[in-house]
Amino acid sequence: MMRLEFEGSNLTRRVGNPNIHMVLEYSARTGVSRTLVKGGAKYHTMLLEAFSEHLLGIKVEAHRIKPPDLDLSALRLGFDVPQALETDGFMAVQVKTLSLFSPNRNLKLECTATASSDQQCVTKLLVQAFPGENPLNRNWQINSAHINLYYPPESGKLRSKIITIEITRKGRLNLHKFDARMQAQLEGYLVSLGILDADQTLSANEQQSGENAFQYEPTFQV
Repeated sequence: MMRLEFEGSNLTRRVGNPNIHMVLEYSARTGVSRTLVKGGAKYHTMLLEAFSEHLLGIKVEAHRIKPPDLDLSALRLGFDVPQALETDGFMAVQVKTLSLFSPNRNLKLECTATASSDQQCVTKLLVQAFPGENPLNRNWQINSAHINLYYPPESGKLRSKIITIEITRKGRLNLHKFDARMQAQLEGYLVSLGILDADQTLSANEQQSGENAFQYEPTFQV
């Protein structure tokens, strides 16, 4: 791409080579891997193949270690995890956004609960807006979702701290941005909903010990 870059003290316009930040998490015990990178499937494939060859020391095709597809249909009823509210300190949970595909996959629908929704789940708003034609009841497939978990505001503050889970049907998760304890907690919620199996988690104990799970963050020039 053409971009402005400094060459010494001079600013010139030239073809640049942007850095692409990538994150890969891997558990040796479960074999679970997760990747986060912009650019589409080819970049996920490149990262997985580089990881297997240079860090695992074996050449493995990317599809052998790619994240499993996930069934997000449990979110049709919202985010029903009592533990989050009863024991983990959150004051509210909300399915904030949903991306849906029609049964024949020729139509995609993006739904977002606005700020005026008073933290209602987008699933509940769809029921209210389409009482007889709710796509969630007509075999539309949930492709991705954002789930907000709200902590009570800290003393002297009006705004709540928000923890956001981003998840896709292709197994993409944003849990790498949280510490091991929070990541294990959020994974536990997804296990309780049936979205993740227990053997699809990275395991908090492994992350804390650092022996069997790690995070790999390379930077590639493209």
